[in-house]
Amino acid sequence: MKMSGKIATLFFFAVVVSSFLLLAETSGKTKGTLVTGTGKFVTQVTRTSESLDPPCVTLVTRVGNVSFSGLIGNTPENGYQETHALRDECAAPIQGTTATTYILKEATVAGRTGGLILKASGIFDGDVTLPAGARTRLHFKIRGVSGDLKGVTGTGQFVGQSTTNCSFNTYYAEILLPD
Repeated sequence: MKMSGKIATLFFFAVVVSSFLLLAETSGKTKGTLVTGTGKFVTQVTRTSESLDPPCVTLVTRVGNVSFSGLIGNTPENGYQETHALRDECAAPIQGTTATTYILKEATVAGRTGGLILKASGIFDGDVTLPAGARTRLHFKIRGVSGDLKGVTGTGQFVGQSTTNCSFNTYYAEILLPD
């Protein structure tokens, strides 16, 4: 059975368009191994604060070391953190927003070692200056920057408890390790 010229041309274009669509769908997916897991991390920090306007709002800065265990691992001397929080005590309960950058110069994920940067943001409630401290809830993005972790991407979330000079946190993360 022979196809007419117009039908053959239409058939050819349909095959080409379908091939492009299939290629576009699969090429957008990053190749690699997805690892998921949980862990804990602790920080040791120095806290400073600056009154804003109104004076019941303060900008709090927390700088120090961080140590992860579990899916992500590092030692305190290879982990740095810097946090900026807006603390609102204009009405009870004390609460606010917070953003933290964690720089892990030498971290390990699934047997690979290298540098990671985690950028986290979220909220807290409570007062770190009281014995009970403040509760935190944050989400983070992970980016691999050096060594065997260069090109790594991921996301995660954590909950924790912060005091004036430290914090204790539990996290869950999903990390894509490129092939």
